[in-house]
Amino acid sequence: MNFEELLKKAAQDSGLPFEPRNGACGVDADGVAVILQDAGDLLLMHTDLGALPEAQREHFAAAALEANFMYQGTGGSTLALNPADGHLILQRYNYLERLDCGSFLDGLSRFVRTAKYWMQLLEDSARADRGEDAHDSQSLLSTGLML
Repeated sequence: MNFEELLKKAAQDSGLPFEPRNGACGVDADGVAVILQDAGDLLLMHTDLGALPEAQREHFAAAALEANFMYQGTGGSTLALNPADGHLILQRYNYLERLDCGSFLDGLSRFVRTAKYWMQLLEDSARADRGEDAHDSQSLLSTGLML
């Protein structure tokens, strides 16, 4: 199944507005803005998680690298820093030939769950930097949570 066929079928099955144009598609999946791109034989999925908190920038960068190890904290995706703006990005590649509609939608759901987890960590840390009540991001990052 090619990129456009996959997204057309996924739109029918899920009700999400997948409307690919020029090899790309943006979709709001449970409040997470996900970009889908046709990369030849691959489907690239990515989202901007936000800026790293200044006070804990090095800590978050190290945590992201550790989460990438064997995908233990990323649910099979990869975390990276966008060199243009320093934001934390979650990205995932899938071979189109290995995807059907069900596996694509399942992968998108797991991707969104992982994105929301990391977005919450970033938001909690930003609130803590502002002196507001927040979860303890230090301890959340060190839990070794398997996503």
